[in-house]
Amino acid sequence: MNRLLLAPTTLPAAEPLAFIDAAAAAGFDGIGLRLNASPGMPFHPVAGNAPLAREVKRRLASLGWKVHDILSFYLEAYTDVAQFAAPLELGAELGARYALTIGDDPDWSRMRDNFGRLCDRAAPLGISPSIEFVPRRLLRNLTQALRLLDEARRPNVSLCVDPLHVTRSGATADDLRRLDPRLIPYVQLCDGILEPGEPDPDGLGRTAPEQRCMPGEGVLPLRAILAAVPAGIPISVEVPFDEAAGHTPAQWTKLVAERTRRFLATS
Repeated sequence: MNRLLLAPTTLPAAEPLAFIDAAAAAGFDGIGLRLNASPGMPFHPVAGNAPLAREVKRRLASLGWKVHDILSFYLEAYTDVAQFAAPLELGAELGARYALTIGDDPDWSRMRDNFGRLCDRAAPLGISPSIEFVPRRLLRNLTQALRLLDEARRPNVSLCVDPLHVTRSGATADDLRRLDPRLIPYVQLCDGILEPGEPDPDGLGRTAPEQRCMPGEGVLPLRAILAAVPAGIPISVEVPFDEAAGHTPAQWTKLVAERTRRFLATS
């Protein structure tokens, strides 16, 4: 059975300890944790805050959990990979094996070189930078992601497959099925709504949070995508909190877990 993980973007404003508690109360099997700032997202630093880091470790240990992946490492024009050292090192202390990485640099060579530096810094820590191609970023599709992995020529690399990004970028389940299974150690999961005319890789704009929804409640080919990735891999659930729906964050997290498990049980 797939382990069910709570992705930080499901509760983007939650402080780290509240996030861990919400995941545990909802019945998730583990979490990812935002240890590096992401553009436009709330951020509660843990690296550099020794008392908070100790309490995060204690809380995880009480649950028997290790952090699965750490977010998010953006490769941008001004990126200094050395500044990723503290969150990577803390991530390793928390047991993380993957560092979700997003490419958004107009200079391909610089982005490739920075990705290689990130891989080299993460390797001694037992962490694999996991590339997530995102249609509204400059590294926007599967073809580009595979090119980056090939040109980087590092052994500790992987792909983070997000069904909304897969579909909006024009990729298919068959494209995923042709990949080396070792490249996909886990998968994100949400459903979503496409704009009229999508998928249209030439006309991509910003994906609004309301375009993500509970598994089984949108139009994405989730069952085909899940059948195309390796069986039994962990599933990181990313369904952003909808305050307008009238739920508390804790209620929302429980609802996400229940509906995701229901969807998986009927897949």
